[in-house]
Amino acid sequence: MAQPPSLSQLESFARKQIAAERYPNDYHFFRTARCETCGLVAFELTIEHHTGSKKGDFKGVITGLCPSCSRTTRILSFTGQHRAPQRTERPQCNCGHAQFYVGECERFEGDEGLMGFFDEGVVAGQCADCGRNRVLVLTD
Repeated sequence: MAQPPSLSQLESFARKQIAAERYPNDYHFFRTARCETCGLVAFELTIEHHTGSKKGDFKGVITGLCPSCSRTTRILSFTGQHRAPQRTERPQCNCGHAQFYVGECERFEGDEGLMGFFDEGVVAGQCADCGRNRVLVLTD
């Protein structure tokens, strides 16, 4: 049975994954992935790991397929011409479903009220069926 998305729960989950509470002077930005045609949808995801990708430091591309209009949306691209595709995964929830609402939370260092450099981030997904949250990739 499909659950309506709880974006506040997804945001809280994403912030917890990068320990946002431990960095009160830093800037934390959360945004949801949306289909350009349909808006907020639960995507079927493809995560393509590229050269240099490792647990906790993703390099590659995440795309989402909209189940309504079949449009493919680039959710995250953290790669370059010097990198090559290594492996592809299509995440599924423990409940067996493969459609996720997706959010990304990034931390930028803050110093004396000024925004600094990117520190780390997470792309998290919330299962459209059971509502379970999970980390899709971490970036550093």
